[in-house]
Amino acid sequence: MLQFVHAPNLRHLRMLQVVGSMGGVSSASRELHASQPTVTQAIAKLETQLGRRIFERHATGSYPTATGRQYLLRINRFFEILDSAITLVLGSARNGQERNVPPVDRLITGTQLRSLIATSDPRQFGDVARRVGLSPTSLLRSARTLERALGTSLFERSAQGPTLNKTGIFLAREFRSAMRELELARHESPPVAQDCSVELIVGTLPMSGSHELAEATRRFMVAYPSVKVRIISGEYHNLLADLTASRIDMIFGALRKPDGVNDVSEEILFRDRYCVVTRPGHPLTYCSQITPAELAPFQWVVPAIGTPRRIRIEAIFDREQARQDFHLETSSQAMSRALLLGSDSITLMTRSEAQCDLDLGVLSELHCPFLDETLFKGVTTRSDWLPTQAHSAFLEGLREITMRSGSERGRTKFRAVSVAARPLRLSA
Repeated sequence: MLQFVHAPNLRHLRMLQVVGSMGGVSSASRELHASQPTVTQAIAKLETQLGRRIFERHATGSYPTATGRQYLLRINRFFEILDSAITLVLGSARNGQERNVPPVDRLITGTQLRSLIATSDPRQFGDVARRVGLSPTSLLRSARTLERALGTSLFERSAQGPTLNKTGIFLAREFRSAMRELELARHESPPVAQDCSVELIVGTLPMSGSHELAEATRRFMVAYPSVKVRIISGEYHNLLADLTASRIDMIFGALRKPDGVNDVSEEILFRDRYCVVTRPGHPLTYCSQITPAELAPFQWVVPAIGTPRRIRIEAIFDREQARQDFHLETSSQAMSRALLLGSDSITLMTRSEAQCDLDLGVLSELHCPFLDETLFKGVTTRSDWLPTQAHSAFLEGLREITMRSGSERGRTKFRAVSVAARPLRLSA
């Protein structure tokens, strides 16, 4: 969660950026038309807040420390995002002339930036207002002062009161992305981030491979015990919106990037497949090979309409004369498992999710040779994402775990096929 309590001082951050780029306080003060004591005090205050030295002072100038170089990298990204967003909104041609847009620190304040982000998320708006010691009305009023500062409309009227329009939604998303860079800048420290309080936020899809994710997280926490890890489950379109708005750092699960979406990147970690599972002792477990016609008479536990797993279940019966009706719908793996164990119901799972229960004998797999497609699973991140040392270590651990688990699933599948020779067939 972004830390909204302390609004950033954009002017001070700009001073730090310019000192870093020009190599000295005196050069920066001339560039920014500010006094040298003002710039020096701004740098000192930021170093105090960070708890680390950003610059080493010498007679020839100010030079970034190792921490300072990493910090400045994030600050540069912070301003690149903000300046680009403001230029895109305000720099469009009017009356045939391009507008000359001032730097963002001359247009808006950190308080306005924080307020606009807060108004974009109704779920957190009241909580943010309490944390900063303001009423929701005051926080909204602060956000609306941005309209006067930028000279453009950001809100529209609705039955629920003022809500962000298209421009406001865009700016809030970009502001949040910039704030995430600033948050990481405050906590990142080379060469390792073991003493930092950075938060790593992972979105996970249903049937994504919880065993692999849990094992990777467990190993990561041993190496980085002070890093907070939040794992958020959700449907793909919700997680994708959170990812592009920098509410989460990555999505783990099926790779489903929609056509036309260019601001996220996908990395394949492993190949998965579907399997049909039941309780042990289910009548169909004694059949050496199952056809769709033999599956049709049984009750199915299915996820919501339109999900990839639901689409694949429906495709099983596309060639059957009678259309299959589904009356048990849930996306919860725990609920699906409970329903299977208490009845003759059937469901479709990914092997990565079912493997642990299959190995323990809690569930049984039906041999369905028509399920031969490969599912690509991995991580989805923002295309311009710059991971911290901790994020990179987490990803590397996830790569290692999924690679090994994929090899083990392949060997298990081979053994299961080689011994499946029970010819007894029972009708449902």
